[in-house]
Amino acid sequence: MGASLRTRILEKARFAFLVAVGLAGLAQVWIVGHDYAIPTASDSWAMRGLPAWERTALFQEDEDFAGFISFLRLQIPEDGRLILPPRRPERSLAHVGFMQYFLFPREIHNCGLNEVDDCILRVTGRKTYIISLPDFPPRDLAERSKRFVPYSGDYGVFVPK
Repeated sequence: MGASLRTRILEKARFAFLVAVGLAGLAQVWIVGHDYAIPTASDSWAMRGLPAWERTALFQEDEDFAGFISFLRLQIPEDGRLILPPRRPERSLAHVGFMQYFLFPREIHNCGLNEVDDCILRVTGRKTYIISLPDFPPRDLAERSKRFVPYSGDYGVFVPK
């Protein structure tokens, strides 16, 4: 095989490789644009009039979460204090910093992991509210000083009587 034939074969192989890489790149741009970028931009544009906390709730979690946060904002006055369950890593509704973002300027506190009963018995103030989740708080203890306002199922808030 001559040097010129070898060169032409290498040039054709290089060209075929570049075409394949270019087509793969275009396919990737199409997939990202069609499946992610365009829908996300469209959703963002549609939500431009919502408050920041609501947009974040919708993007970070989902519509149910955003609805529950909206419910809590309506039920708990801005000078109120909200008690959350003990902090567990997988639980957004128990994270003080995360919930503070959505419920500012309300005070947000957690019950300690090993003191839930004592915590619920202590929080009897006129401006203290307790978030209600399927496993928090112990209902009989919360109902001693609070009244349950339901959101959906076991989700809601215990408000002062």
